[in-house]
Amino acid sequence: MLRNLGRALLLVVAATGVGAGCGGSDSTAPTSPDGSPSPPPPAGPPNIVLIFADDLGWGDLSSFGHHRIRTPNIDALGAEGTRLLDFSTPASVCAPSRAALLTGRYPIRVGVPWNPPERLNDGELTIADLLRRRGYATAMVGKWHLGWEPRDMPIHHGFDTFYGKVRMQGDVIEGDQPTTGVALEHLTRQYTRKAVEVIEANRDGRFFLYLAYHAPHSPYLPSEAFRGTSPAGAYGDVVEELDWGVGEVMQALRDAGIEDSTLVFFASDNGPDIPPGSAGPYRGGKGWPTEGGVRVPAVARWPARIPAGSTVEEITSTLDVLPTMVAVAGGTLPATRSYDGHDISRLLAGEVSQIPGAGIDGRRELLYFRGRNAVGIRSGRWKYLKAGFWRVTDALHDLEEDPGERRDVQDAEPEITERLINRIDEIIRAW
Repeated sequence: MLRNLGRALLLVVAATGVGAGCGGSDSTAPTSPDGSPSPPPPAGPPNIVLIFADDLGWGDLSSFGHHRIRTPNIDALGAEGTRLLDFSTPASVCAPSRAALLTGRYPIRVGVPWNPPERLNDGELTIADLLRRRGYATAMVGKWHLGWEPRDMPIHHGFDTFYGKVRMQGDVIEGDQPTTGVALEHLTRQYTRKAVEVIEANRDGRFFLYLAYHAPHSPYLPSEAFRGTSPAGAYGDVVEELDWGVGEVMQALRDAGIEDSTLVFFASDNGPDIPPGSAGPYRGGKGWPTEGGVRVPAVARWPARIPAGSTVEEITSTLDVLPTMVAVAGGTLPATRSYDGHDISRLLAGEVSQIPGAGIDGRRELLYFRGRNAVGIRSGRWKYLKAGFWRVTDALHDLEEDPGERRDVQDAEPEITERLINRIDEIIRAW
């Protein structure tokens, strides 16, 4: 059995956010939620490990409430760091979510409103591009899904090395060349092995590793060591093998003596297929703009900055990952483009509790997309959704009172409804 049920000591940061006024800005340095410059991280910039699951639901981790799936390694990340309880992605399907994560910008702004053959725009800057400028070695292992052609490979978007797939059905690629095939049931183990190799090869330097697992995306095919071992069936087997992989990555950091000088970022690209996945108390799942589709589990650990056992209840997003990672690396954002995310390092550190913005009550705003269409907006506690297959009419929800989005309160809050309808168009026009 390849389980590592020991405590995982990784920083997993999954953060969400939008730029000032949600229209973005050309600021040259990441700012903290209160608008002040972020203080430099203690003991110098960290190594950064970003782990991204595929279709993992908010309720699929034991630390987020699942009673049958066992995820001790991911849970340990939150116990020794923080859990982000209101972390979301601006789209609830694979490629747009990944585009937002890697660029800090809404997916329609970077050329990826839907899955391939959509591709990341030429000249778009990723986390890897910006960290490489800071002297980081950059490596990607796993699922890319942001273009299929050789010119679209991660090595042309800031990564020094790439080993993985550009789509589920395709070959495994190394650099930009196909390699020998790997059966789907062996991908988690193979990606974990390659990630450990990256850590071992860069233990004496500063590095950024983006590890994008295919798990637990269907079909649910665990390796032989995990088949039939979870009380939650095949889906649970796959999630528990994913957790094992996180444990192996953490063990590699421990063996290298760099676990506490590494920021690790764990989140999911979107909500789960339902069934068998769980969105916890939230409505809908993968493909839906309701909370079950866009709100995902996220945990972060970095002992130098993040208090152990803490939680973040403020609205955060995959859009925040790039500004935060650039900030903790001591870098600045290019003045040549606007960003839709915030540096939330002070929020993770517990130094502030809220991110100000142009939203209701001075809080932040987030847009939600399905394809090229903005189908909703979050503004503080309020969320407005346009009609679609998820609901036959437009609706306004108070997520603090109704996180399951069961009650439409438009009639009781006509001014808020009108304001949010107008803000969707105002934000997009500002681009």
